Amino acid sequence: VTKDQLAALQKLVDEFRDELAALGVDVEALRRDVAALNERVTALEEEVARVRFTGVADVSGRGEIRNTGAETFDMDNRMLSYGSSPADRDNPLVANNSYVFNNLAFGMKAKAGPGATVNALIDAGNYLNFALSQGNGKLPLADPLSDIVVWNLTANTSMKMGPLGTTNIVAGRHSFQLTPFTLKFVNPDSYTSIPVLQTGDYLFDGAHADFQIGKASVTAFGSKVTDLGSGSNNLMHMNLQLTGWTTGYEVKQIGGARVVLGSPASRSLGLTYYQSGYGANRGRTQTYGADVNAKFGSFGVSGEYAKIAPNDQFKGAVGDISEDNTAWDAKLAYESGKLGLGARYLQVEQNYIAPGSWLRTGRAVNMLNVKGYVANVNYDFSSKLNLSVEGQFLQPIQGDWTRARTSVEQGHAVQANRLDSITFYKADLKYGLSAQNSLFLCWEDGTWKPISASAEETKERYMTVGLSHAVNPNSSVKVFYQIVDGDAGTMDPYMTSYDDFRGGVVGAQVQLKY
Repeated sequence: VTKDQLAALQKLVDEFRDELAALGVDVEALRRDVAALNERVTALEEEVARVRFTGVADVSGRGEIRNTGAETFDMDNRMLSYGSSPADRDNPLVANNSYVFNNLAFGMKAKAGPGATVNALIDAGNYLNFALSQGNGKLPLADPLSDIVVWNLTANTSMKMGPLGTTNIVAGRHSFQLTPFTLKFVNPDSYTSIPVLQTGDYLFDGAHADFQIGKASVTAFGSKVTDLGSGSNNLMHMNLQLTGWTTGYEVKQIGGARVVLGSPASRSLGLTYYQSGYGANRGRTQTYGADVNAKFGSFGVSGEYAKIAPNDQFKGAVGDISEDNTAWDAKLAYESGKLGLGARYLQVEQNYIAPGSWLRTGRAVNMLNVKGYVANVNYDFSSKLNLSVEGQFLQPIQGDWTRARTSVEQGHAVQANRLDSITFYKADLKYGLSAQNSLFLCWEDGTWKPISASAEETKERYMTVGLSHAVNPNSSVKVFYQIVDGDAGTMDPYMTSYDDFRGGVVGAQVQLKY
């Protein structure tokens, strides 16, 4: 019974009061019964609203193939068929080549009185040990994650703070990000879609507060970086560290604020500042950022600028990054009907080390000492057929080198010397076979061109075909097969093997939301 139905029943009792009395019905008793029932329904609704449970359950499988004797890697730089004997490397079903993962994200939101809620998200299963481990992602960890991890646990409160108005405070283990160039997490798995890793959020233990000062939205924050391991494997902040430096210079805590003027949906200006602490005797850095966003009809303009500034202790412990420590990005977008166009120019200097997520070029993520253009086209041929194409045209800013990281590595895992330019192309085609079934095709091709005409280019290619099926709006199934193909060339930017390789990844995923 709903409250609306009870209200309708009460109205009918009042409307036919005389008729009911003529039939011998005690109308007053009936009215009291309806009122009591209404109180019970109200109490039940409040109890249901007080605690709410949600979740996402994922079961996925992965098989790997190595067609050559050379070390072979997927898009995240995980070694394929690691540890398999030569006779079994092309068989995705043998023990060392096949994996089954399960992951359950169980969420709870509970009211703790007026203006206060408790939010919790517990992640259980064996998937995170694969996704967040370093290197090839399959070696047993010295300090593996527990099968059950408290991913979020926060107390959310709203309070009036005088001239600051109503302030919303989130305290505890919380998910948080800022902008692509200042603070954003890189998804370590390109093959499996797990919501907790796809948001771009880092995990922190601390607090942030949101409040309004006039037309300015302000977020102030101070937190430690969450350690999901037990000390020797700080798995969640493996990516939140100095890109391009040695491993071990991990960010331990951050504190700062972000101010946004205007509305991101139309026109806005954002200003970001925070300090990063790197542990005992390693000093601090300051990160400054500014970003703009504006829409004019079918056109959109956006841009971001950021800079890193070290303190003296950091300079002595790690190095002086007072120069060549900025990054900026300018974007232009156009949308009209079925067509979407985008153009971008970015420049990231060699000492820009913020833990963001600004560019992915094949296996290389967040390249430094690089500049260039990125163009993309998106077109809906029909309600069932969509094509998306991207091209990257990059080169070093100074010298003949660039460095980057990969999805699963701390620090830098990509170092290209004697480099002239990088070109990268990607095309995605999606076709709806029916209301529930979709076919997707993806082709990616990257070329690292050396300065010397006699040197060989390094190439990487990824060709993927897959099928997704929507059982209902909350349940889906996906299967795919990807061919990976690499020509090592003479530069070896991934510092892994000088041999050409070929292999593949086959996988499936079942996801249910509730």
